[in-house]
Amino acid sequence: MQLQKLMVQWVTLGLSLWISPGSLVWAQEKSALSQFSNQELLARAERTFLMRNFTASERYYRELNDRLLKRLSSLEPNDAQKQIELDEELVLAPFGLGHSLMYLHHYSEALQAIESGLKIYPDWAGNHAPLVFLQDPLFTGPVLADLERLMKSTQDQAPWLLHGYVHFFSDNFREASKSFSQVLSSDKDNFLANYFIQHMEKAQSQNPVARLDSFNEKETDKLPVDELINYGSSFFKNSDYSMAAKLFKRAIDAQKDTPVVHIAYGDSLFALGKFEEATQAILKGLEIYPKYAESQINRRDFYGNPSEFDSQLQKLENYVHKHPTNLNARFLLGYNYFFIQDYDRADEQFQAVLSNKSLQFSARYLHDLIQKFSSQKVKKPL
Repeated sequence: MQLQKLMVQWVTLGLSLWISPGSLVWAQEKSALSQFSNQELLARAERTFLMRNFTASERYYRELNDRLLKRLSSLEPNDAQKQIELDEELVLAPFGLGHSLMYLHHYSEALQAIESGLKIYPDWAGNHAPLVFLQDPLFTGPVLADLERLMKSTQDQAPWLLHGYVHFFSDNFREASKSFSQVLSSDKDNFLANYFIQHMEKAQSQNPVARLDSFNEKETDKLPVDELINYGSSFFKNSDYSMAAKLFKRAIDAQKDTPVVHIAYGDSLFALGKFEEATQAILKGLEIYPKYAESQINRRDFYGNPSEFDSQLQKLENYVHKHPTNLNARFLLGYNYFFIQDYDRADEQFQAVLSNKSLQFSARYLHDLIQKFSSQKVKKPL
């Protein structure tokens, strides 16, 4: 990751910044973390975050956030100086901390951290790296479901604001606008809601189609992993599954331990009718992080045209009907049934492949999840 200096707003400490609470345990951890440079801490924070170890990423981002506060507090107030220059790893800290807290379901603290970051770095909405994880239903689905539950049951503004924040960075501006407008209807001066409403028009002009129009395949070897994933997701949404697969494969070659990339690569191969390869990629993603399957999302939501998924699924069904002894294809069929909540047909396929050693672990895990989900209230197959 290439770090740079960023110009940020001069803010008044104690009014605009959120200071993390102290504790004996945290003091001991701070002592251990003090050996790392800012860049080393950011690398650890980003890696653990992508592996969904949000407790670890929170610790790293919190240390960076405290270093940011210390750096700002060491500066002499200057009424004539409106902006100052800070290292990127420090400027990113409040946002990384907020995201980690959000995935830990600490919503009020998450909101405080993000608001602090916006007041320090108000260009965040336009100048950030792509927030791919917010666009991934597997990654963010459980948080969105919890926020929507709270939006119905509490008067707290935090769920509405974070709901809008997630949708803003997922290019779902209609939902973002609804959430922020709801907050402004009772709190017209709300900082975060006003900030994103003002940035909505600019963000809408930078839509995925425009990004794809400027895409140059010859320069993909220069792109960082997060941009490869972002472009891959956009091409998938735009039904260009071949280009999506190429970009996801490049991302895997660059960083092999990110589960979402393997899953996305497998989904692209499935869309291309490459069932054997698709199964292997998906198995790898589930091997790295099996808890991905605990997100009850619908596979059709990944598609710009959901009917294309239905057509692809029918091709796989026909293939399995003609080749019932192909256990990889049967696992892939069960996987796709699983993620449209058609659990009876999914389990039928998983039961059929349990004797295969390479499929056994994931098939058993998904089978056990079906038993768990079936004991709860679940959506009917769509």
